[in-house]
Amino acid sequence: MFRGVLATAAAVTVLAAVPAGADEIRGPIDLGTLPGGLTSEGLRVTNHGTVFGEAYDPAFHVHGARWDAAGRISDLRPLDGYAEVKATAVNEAGVAIGDSTNHVDTGRATRWDASGVPVELEQPTGFPGYSWSTPVAINERGVVAGTAYGAPGPDAAVRWDSSGEVTVLGLGRVRAMNDAGAVISEATYWDPAGNVVELTDGGSLHDLDNAGTVVGSIGTHAAKWDSTGRPTVLDTTWEVSTALAITDDGTVFGEVRDKAFTTRVARWDPAGTLTVLPAPDGGSIRFTAVSRSGVVLGEKDASTSLVWDRAGRPSALPLPAEGGICSAKGLNDWEVTGSCAVPGRNAHAVLWKLSEPTGSSAR
Repeated sequence: MFRGVLATAAAVTVLAAVPAGADEIRGPIDLGTLPGGLTSEGLRVTNHGTVFGEAYDPAFHVHGARWDAAGRISDLRPLDGYAEVKATAVNEAGVAIGDSTNHVDTGRATRWDASGVPVELEQPTGFPGYSWSTPVAINERGVVAGTAYGAPGPDAAVRWDSSGEVTVLGLGRVRAMNDAGAVISEATYWDPAGNVVELTDGGSLHDLDNAGTVVGSIGTHAAKWDSTGRPTVLDTTWEVSTALAITDDGTVFGEVRDKAFTTRVARWDPAGTLTVLPAPDGGSIRFTAVSRSGVVLGEKDASTSLVWDRAGRPSALPLPAEGGICSAKGLNDWEVTGSCAVPGRNAHAVLWKLSEPTGSSAR
């Protein structure tokens, strides 16, 4: 029996489908790749227009890549002694994090500032001496959270301050961090001071906002917990639901699934009212990401990505050409990034323009 607050089951809105406005979206704009390289991919785009992702060098080693607002690419190479980079995240200042690796399962947490020079983040010691680490999140103060692994024991959640000094929080794999430095793993919530917040009813955790509200699921239903660990079950009207992201106004985003295993993208307002976002032509759609102001990105199939504006109106992202295949990964309030391939050419990082921000200069 859940001991949390149950959202009103009747508070549900299903939006009717609206014709997609793909003709109003500019792009995909090809961002190119590293000199001599063949492949690249955009993973994140900040509200300042910085795109962060990965690109292959001429030796077919994948590096981190950062494109500025004018579309110029910078090579984010790995630490000395390592061959490749696994890109992870970027903050609004353009500070990027990722793994320097020689193998898919081993790496060193790395940070790149504006200079693009890789800096290794300190390895934790005495817990009991983990050999490897991977960063997961960076906040606007430059604090990084991630996971240390490689010891005989379980993985450990760690946090690096802006100077790179590391603190071990406890066991678990980090999933998200807010600007105050609060961190969550799959099942544990640490406050900014590093203390564990006991979560009533437990659950699976996915994201948290700057107010300290955590979202995820309890059993088969979406849920959120306040900063004291008190839960609210968000929906019990669908067979399965899960909360995957929360914006700073308290709006929750995730997925719902019916008995026929059709998945739809969902939004809960701060009061718990559920809106199921429209799915043009029906079928399942999976949640991908949400911008700070609530623009939503989802994937219908291997080559069809949709974006919903703040009013819930969907548009399909255009393909580059007949036979093209695209994958959208991240967005800000007016741009979406990912990668597109066309027949006869490897995938390149791309950018779709939803609109132009006030006072911006177009790429």
